[in-house]
Amino acid sequence: MFDTFDIEKKGISERAADYIKQYILEGKYNVNQKLPGEREMAENLKVSRNTVREAYKILEAYGYITIKHGTGIFVASEEHQISKMASFFFVSTDQVEDLFAIRKILENSAVAWAIEYSTDQQLHELADIVEEAKWITKKENDYQKLAVLDHKFHLTLANMSGNTVLIHVMHNLIDLLKESRIQSIKIPSRPVKSVDEHADIIHAIKERDVSKAQYYMAEHLESVQRSITESFNEKEEE
Repeated sequence: MFDTFDIEKKGISERAADYIKQYILEGKYNVNQKLPGEREMAENLKVSRNTVREAYKILEAYGYITIKHGTGIFVASEEHQISKMASFFFVSTDQVEDLFAIRKILENSAVAWAIEYSTDQQLHELADIVEEAKWITKKENDYQKLAVLDHKFHLTLANMSGNTVLIHVMHNLIDLLKESRIQSIKIPSRPVKSVDEHADIIHAIKERDVSKAQYYMAEHLESVQRSITESFNEKEEE
């Protein structure tokens, strides 16, 4: 089934994985559908069972399928695929910059879509998150709660965009920065600064001013990135 040129450029297992992935993307195999076993798939592709076994492992690693031992092999959901792809990132000092570069692109779009599609109820929910965070910074200064509210603010904003792919990706990107976010929020003045920056973003969204909202979001993310980077550098010096 594979021509010589394809095999030379890619290993045969990778090429088999590409064919199976294409079947999934074309809808020949649907989400949660059980795939043929190794023997049947090997006959379909005219390759060995070992090749199919390796191809399935490749597809599982990339999140296209889930292998349930004793049950079978199934097509994974889009959400699972995105989650799996995001899990390939390992957060280090060098990668924080890359992760925030992606966040800036995504959240730049998120605020614009939130202005276009959000309801008054969603805006109230977002404002309530900031008000609760303000109260904590004045009364308790509970870092764990503040980190949770920071997480909630950005995910609520993503939800307001109405874009399901953006929502899934944001969930994973924010989760990747969970520990570093908790550390940065312990930095003196960082909690208050983040809350104030969130308030600026909400104000611009309420005014339906896309340019201003995107400006405040960019300023906020750059500020948080600096705090996280500084926190990493301080740990390395200890």
